[in-house]
Amino acid sequence: MAGLQTRILTIALLAAMVLAACYPALVLASASTPEWTAEPMHRVVTPQATTGQIVYYPADIKAAYGLPLTGGSGTIAIIDAYDDSHVASDLNYFSSYNNLATPNLEIHKMSSFISGSTSWGVEISLDVEWAHAIAPTAKILLVEARSSSLGDLLSAVSYASSRSDVVAVSMSWGAAEFSSETAYDSYFTNTNGVTFYASSGDTGGQIIWPSSSVNVVSVGGTTLTKTSGVFTEAAWSGSGGGVSAYEPSPAFQTGLGYTNRATPDVSYNADPNTGFFVYDTYGYNGGLIVGGTSAGAPQWAAIQALGGTASDKNLYSIYNSPAYASDFRDITSGQAGSYQTGPGYDLVTGIGSPLTTSFTPTPVADFTISSSPNTVALNTATSNPATITITVVALNGFSGQVTLSATTTSSLTTAFSTNPISGSGTSTLTITAPAGTSAGTYTVTVLGTSGTTVHTTAISVQVTVPDFSLTATPASQNIKAGGTGTAKVTVNSQNNYAGSVSLTASAPTGVKISFGPTTPIAAGNSVTITITLPNNARGTYTITITGTDSVNKALSHKTTVSVTVSNR
Repeated sequence: MAGLQTRILTIALLAAMVLAACYPALVLASASTPEWTAEPMHRVVTPQATTGQIVYYPADIKAAYGLPLTGGSGTIAIIDAYDDSHVASDLNYFSSYNNLATPNLEIHKMSSFISGSTSWGVEISLDVEWAHAIAPTAKILLVEARSSSLGDLLSAVSYASSRSDVVAVSMSWGAAEFSSETAYDSYFTNTNGVTFYASSGDTGGQIIWPSSSVNVVSVGGTTLTKTSGVFTEAAWSGSGGGVSAYEPSPAFQTGLGYTNRATPDVSYNADPNTGFFVYDTYGYNGGLIVGGTSAGAPQWAAIQALGGTASDKNLYSIYNSPAYASDFRDITSGQAGSYQTGPGYDLVTGIGSPLTTSFTPTPVADFTISSSPNTVALNTATSNPATITITVVALNGFSGQVTLSATTTSSLTTAFSTNPISGSGTSTLTITAPAGTSAGTYTVTVLGTSGTTVHTTAISVQVTVPDFSLTATPASQNIKAGGTGTAKVTVNSQNNYAGSVSLTASAPTGVKISFGPTTPIAAGNSVTITITLPNNARGTYTITITGTDSVNKALSHKTTVSVTVSNR
């Protein structure tokens, strides 16, 4: 430790001189062009021995955030710009100095030649060393982009997320939002289950991209202090955050009250006055103290490598559950820019900082409801109802009572054999179509209600109404003038029609019609119609037969017989 302190003292003046150089202002691209250039989100500060600042080592941070001493699986991808030719040796020294597992580092350069940058070199050292510190047995993949331009950085992101071994991608850089940014948000999605993390920025109360993307976990900053062995956190005044001008509000932020995407999502120590020990010999002499929201993104990515559950969906599920108080440290003091912290979510520290590596939401007791069959047919002429089995299945220990009810827009009647159902169980739903129900397809919706929880299942009911049709045989014939012909008229039952039908006929003047036997006749029976033409008949005549239900006079159908006068 003495040797380390000596090295820190020797670089005190240098560190103070390079502070501004290591943290240039954000490069503001034109709001309508992709000529966007990112800056790293870190700050190098004057060492502890001359300023009284606090420096944290891996064991301190793990104690502060309830993280395990070792662990980690899969690959953590670190996306940075430019080259740091000392990164491997510096990581080895950092790991040995802090008694960590031997690093497993892979460096992938996005170009055969990449120039160096001491500012980005500090960023690379911070990201790689502290991702390894939090998840020592995970692999670290450093992807060096050719430059800090939008295209070069996103190409590096694409490479990292395409690899099946990568579980988390860390992006400790950003710049001002731009109007076409949502067109690039797809770079932060893939089919391998990778979670993306981005620093929210070090200019307090200002929002940056890609932190504002709906597809990343945005990491803000805090001031972490330890008093009498107890860690506490307040907002860091430099923490970036706010409401996006272009990104829509994501589903996981429903209920927060913002019309667009709000950042950050979570937070982590970032205050340079409570900074992290970083070892960097690329332009520096070894030990540095580094702060900024750059520190949080790679460490949250490492938390993902430890637990595999630190996605925005899970984080906000925990926030909206009783586990919030035990899984997060809610930051309620301090401000950044014009934003003030407070209980719960805020635009400085988001949900808060981690107290665990497991963010799997506690399963909520619930139930499902289903119907079998879900399509039935009914006829108003029969008294046979349709029966459907309604099944309720309890989930996650649900043991409450489910009250069943049914709604429909028709005159259908419904009844349940068992109601309510306790836990899991079944009930027989009886559906009847009373006389007078119009033919058609109806939907019966069954609701299962337990407290404020309601689930539904739908049943399609096809209702048919008794009816009849008339047929005349033969439907056309030849008769001599003055002659007589006959046809058989049959009442055909449809949809269980069992009524009787009265028949009448209309014919041109001079044509005589008679029925035998007399009507009404029952469904399924026939009657003979006799047709007598006048002596002067010429051409073709149409006789129309009308059948009317004896009870329901509105139920009526017609058929015709065509008669052509024959000369023979």
